[in-house]
Amino acid sequence: MNKLYYLLVLFLPVVTSAETLTPELFFAKVKLQETTISYTKSMETCFEHTPRVTPSQLEIDKLETELVVDAVYYLHYVALNHCMKDEYIRFLSAVNYYNSLVNRDEWLEVDSFVISALEEEVRGEFEFKQLPEAVQQHFLQLDILKTPFDAATLVMELRGDL
Repeated sequence: MNKLYYLLVLFLPVVTSAETLTPELFFAKVKLQETTISYTKSMETCFEHTPRVTPSQLEIDKLETELVVDAVYYLHYVALNHCMKDEYIRFLSAVNYYNSLVNRDEWLEVDSFVISALEEEVRGEFEFKQLPEAVQQHFLQLDILKTPFDAATLVMELRGDL
């Protein structure tokens, strides 16, 4: 959530700067502010206030811990990205629209949670596809992993860190 807070702090001054703006640039800045706020609220819903899943709910019997961790990470990002998809699109669209109106040296760089989450889903899919088919099917059938969940706590419990 700290990254999102910093994004919000970064974008608020963009809207309130004292320079003379064209109506289109002013609109782009307001849109950027609105989408940043909306994105932050969605993150609270989709990421921070997620249910806890326990290892016993996974019905993993004697599966190797790292196989389970790979499945959990992948399904976490699938659920999170599905929940956030509309906000990702609105946020990236607002940034791209703003960048289309300003000089290149004023562009906003988006090296953010959005990009990282999307990359992690693809990386996780690769790791998930390396698992035995029966393991993949087992985890794909678990309803508790189809909506965002607290993956960090679950992984720490699986590894015995909690």
